[in-house]
Amino acid sequence: MPNILIPVDFSLPCHNAYRYGLHLAQDMGCNVVLVHYYSSSIDPNQPLVFSGDGSIYDSYIQRMRQFAYPSGDGIGYHLVEPPRGVEIFYECALTFNTPNAIIERAEESDIVAVVMAPRSKAKLMDKWLGSTSTTVSEACNRPVYLVPPEVNFSPFERIVVANNHLAAQSFPLWQIEQLAEKYRATVHFVHVEWPNQYGPLKFVPWRLMEKLTASKSGNNYPFKVVTVNETDITKGLLEYADKEKANLVVIVNKLHGHWRAFLRASLTQNLALRSNKPILVLHGGEDEVAKDAMDLYADKKPT
Repeated sequence: MPNILIPVDFSLPCHNAYRYGLHLAQDMGCNVVLVHYYSSSIDPNQPLVFSGDGSIYDSYIQRMRQFAYPSGDGIGYHLVEPPRGVEIFYECALTFNTPNAIIERAEESDIVAVVMAPRSKAKLMDKWLGSTSTTVSEACNRPVYLVPPEVNFSPFERIVVANNHLAAQSFPLWQIEQLAEKYRATVHFVHVEWPNQYGPLKFVPWRLMEKLTASKSGNNYPFKVVTVNETDITKGLLEYADKEKANLVVIVNKLHGHWRAFLRASLTQNLALRSNKPILVLHGGEDEVAKDAMDLYADKKPT
């Protein structure tokens, strides 16, 4: 059975992403893998509590179980009752590079998607989680859902896609089609352009329109191709998503190497930090790479 990977840092935003991921897993017919990566150093701001067999490893496993099934005491997690049919697995490991460890685990054959919080409220954790989620979303070849704090899961009835040249590639379009057909969603492909920047930039929307109408994709779900005039691309996308009451915002990125993703400020990061809606990051690539990935997803297609 395919799994959704949810990295855990024990923060409240991360717990909200976990609750969101449980419902997504139920809809996708997946199980959940909770994973925590720790370094060899001890955080002086966190109590060092040993449980289970007394090892650091088993202590973290026990802590993840409490995270997954909170009693209502302690940090203030919401009570959780995992949906029927969703099994939870626990993993932890020592690492010196958390984003790279998450990416390597996500790209194993049993994982079909990653769910993460875009940031944490604590200042030190905010720096850690913010850079980690951005790096993973830019460098991991699995779909990555970035879930803002206090966002509850709702079916993807209205999906807004940032319309760029990568969104017109076969594999991302196929992934969007799978979501649209599953949820009977209307998909809005939104291109944001600067007013009077270099004259009308219509080539991106029209390239996508031609691809949609020429393929079976356009016949299987309702879609709109929209141009928004706004100097701030993030603002344009999010305001349009709010106006349409979208349940999900999708951006398609080129897959970057780990270190380039870590250093690169991106539209994805801006969206994740400013959005009050879940962001789904997909990746474009060469046709043969996309075909191989499509075959993998077809073999593990959720029911």
